[in-house]
Amino acid sequence: MKQRWVIAASNRGWHVRDLERAFAKRGVTCDVAPFSALAGGLNGLDRAFDGADGILVRTIPAGTLEQVVLRMDLLHLATEQGISVTNSPRALEGCVDKFLTTARLGRAGIPVPATVACQTSARALEAFDQMGGDIVFKPLFGSEGRGMVRVTDRETAWRVATTLERLGAVAYMQAFVRHPGWDLRVFTLGGRVLAAMTRHSKTDWRTNVALGGEAKTTVPPAEASELALRSASVMGAEVAGVDLLVDSTGKWWVIEVNAVPGWRGLSETTEKDIALALVDHVMGARL
Repeated sequence: MKQRWVIAASNRGWHVRDLERAFAKRGVTCDVAPFSALAGGLNGLDRAFDGADGILVRTIPAGTLEQVVLRMDLLHLATEQGISVTNSPRALEGCVDKFLTTARLGRAGIPVPATVACQTSARALEAFDQMGGDIVFKPLFGSEGRGMVRVTDRETAWRVATTLERLGAVAYMQAFVRHPGWDLRVFTLGGRVLAAMTRHSKTDWRTNVALGGEAKTTVPPAEASELALRSASVMGAEVAGVDLLVDSTGKWWVIEVNAVPGWRGLSETTEKDIALALVDHVMGARL
């Protein structure tokens, strides 16, 4: 039976076009639904979702609290009406919130850096001291390494924390994990490792490709693969980009689980058709 899929996104960027190519290769009708144009009614469904077999969420664009809530409401209601949504709304909500991700992973016994999320500069300074005076302030919602600040002195920590408090923002802080200048991105799909790459930086402690890091294909160690798969499972993410660091003792740490991971660099590095694998997976899950 012929399927019709919808890609929910912020725009028709590279990843959306790559998914359109993959759907077309499988002879599947595919429409793009910009999140900013979605609306709801008594049946809960936006007209873009009407008659769809599945929705593939490509991005979670920024917006006001009300806008984000409405968008997630529509995805929840689509799921309740039998439309396949990948990743699920619950997985998206959990992974987009970095503190919630870290807390759930830590409670599941997965090694994550010491973490504190707080709302006052006084509590932030207390956490800075407790975590050894070498921490990273991170946006609670963010991607590609942007907005992260490493702080190693108390005066700077006070300035950053005070600014966040005045802005009404959350101070999300993690102990810095000393690493060898590279991290590991593992792309998981349906309970298996699809591809992986290391990201190297010679000039920045942040290794993200978007910030100039160099990607190299790799076969992840068994321990790292197991942690990535467990992390994706804990977060309920069928599709995930799991970021890990290894410290000077050889211990692996999970830093992030992304439920809408990019794959442009990964595709170029590994020469794998990740978009096609993703399309095949979501279509197979629907049958």
